[in-house]
Amino acid sequence: MASSRNGTFMQQRTFLNYHPPGRFVDCSVMVYKSHGELIAVIPAAQVMEGQKKVFSSYPGASHGGIIVDKRLGIAEATELVTLLTEYCKSNLFNAIEIKMVPRIYHSWPSDEIDFVLRYSGFSLSSSELATALPIKEIANASENLIESTRRNIRKAQKYGVNIEESNDFAAYWRILAENLEQKHHAHPTHTLAEILDLTNRCPGAIKLFAAFQEGEMISGVVAFLLNSRVINCFYIASNSRYQNLRSLELLFYRLIDWGRENGYCYLDWGISTEAKGIKINQGLFEFKEKFGGRGVLREAYCLNLS
Repeated sequence: MASSRNGTFMQQRTFLNYHPPGRFVDCSVMVYKSHGELIAVIPAAQVMEGQKKVFSSYPGASHGGIIVDKRLGIAEATELVTLLTEYCKSNLFNAIEIKMVPRIYHSWPSDEIDFVLRYSGFSLSSSELATALPIKEIANASENLIESTRRNIRKAQKYGVNIEESNDFAAYWRILAENLEQKHHAHPTHTLAEILDLTNRCPGAIKLFAAFQEGEMISGVVAFLLNSRVINCFYIASNSRYQNLRSLELLFYRLIDWGRENGYCYLDWGISTEAKGIKINQGLFEFKEKFGGRGVLREAYCLNLS
């Protein structure tokens, strides 16, 4: 994916293979020119929706997409989508669904793919809204903060909250699991064993930034450095017993500066929509917008074949 214009480590086999055998029937596709040059990668797996067999790119991941390099033009993009449709028909798929990589992850314009999908009869199957901050465009982390967030950051500093990078995923997973159970009666997408496996598969690309009070972890963010442009906040959780310390505000304040210092272009807080974009979590949006974050679409396209 290093040579692509719209790829992230979520399309790499080292990441996709963390799924245990039997979870998905992989049907990823590699597209070559006639002389053998690789021009596109489409990570995908078979999903059954009742009796409907779907070519899905990619179940179990935030996005999949059609990953290309800078040389692919509109003619090749058109041929590529035609070939994909014919391939899926010949393999008796009833539908194709492509979860696109958000544009902030693109190192070069890639909208030929979106255009050709629509031109070829694909329609939007979902539109989620994430929140991102263009950290490369700001002078410092304080630039876009609202006054109440500034006060909360000063409060956390006053009470001695420290922000550190940590390897103690076990301590964080206890906070995360309790947080999700209390708020949503849900569980983390990944088990602790899976996230530890992923950190080994993708060394340096998954980091835990945590807030500590007198040596105790009280909140944290698991950041996926999906490519050289974007920090993706995959998990965000705080111990409710320490909510009054406002440690998450201080944590993001530090993370914004860390991202700027390390050359990243965006901090992506992820989606605050639910049910494929049908519902809006207003409170979650407002928390992210306090830092200057604004909306970034995550879209998926679908084509029915039967």
